Amino acid sequence: MEQNSEQKKDASFSNCLNFPSSSARLQPRRHSAIWTNKEVVNSSDQPITNLNVIQTEYAKTLHLKNIAVPDNDERISTSTEKQEGKVNCMTANLDKEKNIAFLLNELDVLRANNKKLQDQLSEKDKELKTLKLDLELQESVAEAKIAEKAAVLIEEIHSAQHDHDEAIMARLKLASEEKSDVCKQARLLEQPLETLENINPEENDMTLQELLNRINNADTGMAIWRTGAIIVDRIYRTQKQKKKTTAEEINAVIEERDAALAQCKRLEQELHHMKEQNQTSANNPRHLTAKNNQERALKEKLLAMQQEREAAIHQYKSLEEELQTLRIYYSVYDIHTALVCELSFKVPSSFRNGSTTPFNS
Repeated sequence: MEQNSEQKKDASFSNCLNFPSSSARLQPRRHSAIWTNKEVVNSSDQPITNLNVIQTEYAKTLHLKNIAVPDNDERISTSTEKQEGKVNCMTANLDKEKNIAFLLNELDVLRANNKKLQDQLSEKDKELKTLKLDLELQESVAEAKIAEKAAVLIEEIHSAQHDHDEAIMARLKLASEEKSDVCKQARLLEQPLETLENINPEENDMTLQELLNRINNADTGMAIWRTGAIIVDRIYRTQKQKKKTTAEEINAVIEERDAALAQCKRLEQELHHMKEQNQTSANNPRHLTAKNNQERALKEKLLAMQQEREAAIHQYKSLEEELQTLRIYYSVYDIHTALVCELSFKVPSSFRNGSTTPFNS
């Protein structure tokens, strides 16, 4: 192809070089026509006798002139048109070659730009992959931290719930033991009450110290028995009231335990739901902002759960202190009741032995 194009260029250049030679070939024809005209003019200078001959010769010369000149002009015009066509073809070929060279240069430039863009694209893909890997690593670390915190929190909640259940069971066991003891004491105290008369309503308003002073100041065994019966009835009613109060407190503690269990279950469900949402948002990189918001919400909920846990621990400690106070109070009250009962049962025996002052000791 390159050899053909070079041959065409050589031919076009040779045609351009031959263009003056063709014009040179046309010049003798013009000179011959002019020479014939000159000869006619010179011949007209000679003496001619016949005017018709002169006119005919002149007409012939004009006719020859008119014939020769247009023929030469047409040939010149056709040759010039051919030469112009060849020149146009040559210039068109040169323009095509220039355009081809320019397009090849443009193609090389575009290829270089395309290669640069491909290199940049590959680098961006690598950066995107590294960013995705870093993001997945951060998400896995965050999920591990959240799971660890949640596991620690759940373990603490379960341990606190276990301790609370053990405390409640101990309280129930102690309450049942106290109930059995009180029932036994009540049965023992009901036996002498059956033989006593009705108690005066005015004696119910007396305090325990007044009743004890009355026993100390009593002169007969019947008065001591009556005062002892009043004290036992007072103790029985007080125990009944305390039993009712204890049952109400136990029910309140059980309700608090149920509420704490329900809250723990609800928190576990919310934690599981948050984990599922975290997994779904991690699979979609468009939800990074939503994920960050969920992490913030989760942190806030964890803080709220820790505050609730601290409040529950504080409430648990206060309930433990209250329980210890009630135990101490009940133990002191039981000791006092036992002493009063022993005192009330020992007074008649002292009277049977003939002593008039039962509380000398």
